[in-house]
Amino acid sequence: MKEKIDKIWAFALDLIFPPVCLACRKKLTGNLPQTATAEKNCFPFLCLACSQKIQLNNTAFCPVCSRRLPENKKTCHQDSLFILAAAGFYGDKALDELIALLKYQKIKQAAVPLGGILTAYLKELFKNYGLKTENFLIIPIPLHWQKENKRGFNQSCLLAEQLAKNTGLEVNKNILKRIKNTASQVELKDKEKRAENVINCFAIENPKLLSGKNIIILDDVFTTGATMKEAARILKNSGARKIIGLVVAKT
Repeated sequence: MKEKIDKIWAFALDLIFPPVCLACRKKLTGNLPQTATAEKNCFPFLCLACSQKIQLNNTAFCPVCSRRLPENKKTCHQDSLFILAAAGFYGDKALDELIALLKYQKIKQAAVPLGGILTAYLKELFKNYGLKTENFLIIPIPLHWQKENKRGFNQSCLLAEQLAKNTGLEVNKNILKRIKNTASQVELKDKEKRAENVINCFAIENPKLLSGKNIIILDDVFTTGATMKEAARILKNSGARKIIGLVVAKT
């Protein structure tokens, strides 16, 4: 009964407030954009045209030199603690718009298509690399509690929830903690200052949960990589095995 009422309510809302594409603001043709549109091959909350414009990668990258890694192994900087998995690049108009909506305009619905984009990319990457998703645990990059309270949510956690929902992967938001309320990385343009800003900003709770685990560290973007590298360092030192740093977009 409740499900029927929810469908009727959703249909009524669509009549009053027709759903629009989050990227281009054009009207969508489906009645339930939260899950899909009426058009095939379309990410939730995006129209077909914007969905098809998004260019997904099919490989991972070296987090040090950005070299593509066609195989599931480090072929350049062997001492890097993780491989970088970026679904797309900065400059992709639809991706940039969705990231900005989620991160700066606090439109939480943008996490749904972004989660779909991450899912499509990760499934293709794991297929190409011969990896099994059930062997990995998702750990979102945490915000300091003061920043999270101010924003109202952690965008990385929202993306992790969507990815877990789509893939069945387990998420743990409590292992990696942010213990320092650091300055925003966006405000720091110098690469060295960004690295200094995040030194020892994380702590691990219950490291036994990491022993022998493969980890997907999830964040929205990768620029200099200072935050991801610091997270990978402390996770590796606490017993994590293979680490993949997964983001929506990289420079």
